[in-house]
Amino acid sequence: MARTEEDIIVELGESIQSTDTTLDIVQGPLPDIMIRPQAGQLAIASEEAESLRQLFTLDFEESATDDEVRNALANYASSPGAGVKSRHVQHFLRFTRPTEDISIPAGTLVSNINGDLVYRVVTSGTITTLSADNFYNPGRNAFELGLLVEAVGVGEDFNLPKFRINSIVTVVLGIDSTENRSASSGGVTKETKEEQATRLKTALLGRNLGAPGGIQGLITDGLPELVSDVATVQPFEKEFTRLVTGPALDLYNIGSATEAYTQTFTATGGETQIVLEKVPALSIDTLTVNDVSGAITGTLVIDETFESGLSLNATDVLVLDTPLALNDVVQIVYQFNTVLEQVQTTIFSDGAEFLFNTDILVRSPFPVNPRIVGKVQALASFSTTEVEQDVQTFLQTEFTFTEFTETIFPEVIRQRLISEIAGVQNVIFTEFHRATGSLSAIEPMVFNRNEVSVYFADIVSLEVSS
Repeated sequence: MARTEEDIIVELGESIQSTDTTLDIVQGPLPDIMIRPQAGQLAIASEEAESLRQLFTLDFEESATDDEVRNALANYASSPGAGVKSRHVQHFLRFTRPTEDISIPAGTLVSNINGDLVYRVVTSGTITTLSADNFYNPGRNAFELGLLVEAVGVGEDFNLPKFRINSIVTVVLGIDSTENRSASSGGVTKETKEEQATRLKTALLGRNLGAPGGIQGLITDGLPELVSDVATVQPFEKEFTRLVTGPALDLYNIGSATEAYTQTFTATGGETQIVLEKVPALSIDTLTVNDVSGAITGTLVIDETFESGLSLNATDVLVLDTPLALNDVVQIVYQFNTVLEQVQTTIFSDGAEFLFNTDILVRSPFPVNPRIVGKVQALASFSTTEVEQDVQTFLQTEFTFTEFTETIFPEVIRQRLISEIAGVQNVIFTEFHRATGSLSAIEPMVFNRNEVSVYFADIVSLEVSS
């Protein structure tokens, strides 16, 4: 520990008096010329020495500056998490039929009612008068257009619930109102120095980039704001099901960042399905044929096979209800999970450094829904509605994995509900199992190494009563 100037003054005085007790160390030339000036310089040297000592230990964050931690991370091919901007689809409404085209340019700003959280339009759009009926929503009695927007800053504060972003900052002629009908999501706060230091400590303990553990660290260090955990599945494990002829790894990444993509397809005649370019696909936003919406409808069919499902090799297709005619121009706007693409381009753009030209396939884990049914007894002094909401929030958090988990025991969840949720007196489960692949009504939920739990409220039923 570094010594302060006061500590050094005392030590110098004691040292002088141990040699000659007649010398005055309180006042006069000795303290004025020697003790106090020397103490100040020695205190600076002591602080610098302590800083150097800490930099060469695993307690370096006590002394290191932001730049020093960032530069040290760079030595391990890593960088601080810059944070992520939240995104959502923002709807722009007009309550009377437009008499001229209404264009909403990219960069248009919207915000919450307070104006402290602002979002900008990513992709522009136009409500055209010739096809105004295609933009009419009878449920809102308005002509509307949904556009992708993103927050102007990073952080979780921008993850607002639906219908909270309803102010137009940039005036758009012809637009009467705006609203977000889905929550803005995906915002991640910029990584702190302490979080960077924790990752750096792990790197200092050693990492082999060609080994499964090293690859896992490489991904979570390189994209900490997007990927929370990685499972590396090797060919000798039961979860590895694709056919390979050499060294291979399946990398299952927990993380989701939704992005919209517009794909154009020109038919040669007779096609009934279109293979999507960006995978894994999540949902279809709009489908137009020859600039006409609703002329042909289709269904998204997601590749869920163990061979290639939920990976960058997935074959996700849009199955059309009506065959296309020659030269039909189809435009599809759909959402896909961009995390896998970012892992591939950021981490594995050059595979030369990995062992034996390993065949690496980046994937999303297979989702498993928990089935939970039972009764919750609440204390008479608590509102059953509030207790039910707290129980649902607890279960949603516990059963939406951010880390790979092998087993969840029903008794552990039951005891945690009783001890952690205010007002819960007792819990009785009548069903507690995986929605698929279970053997009995109540059993521990066991997950494969490439599976995660995804909470689905429709198959969870807990009756709360006093």
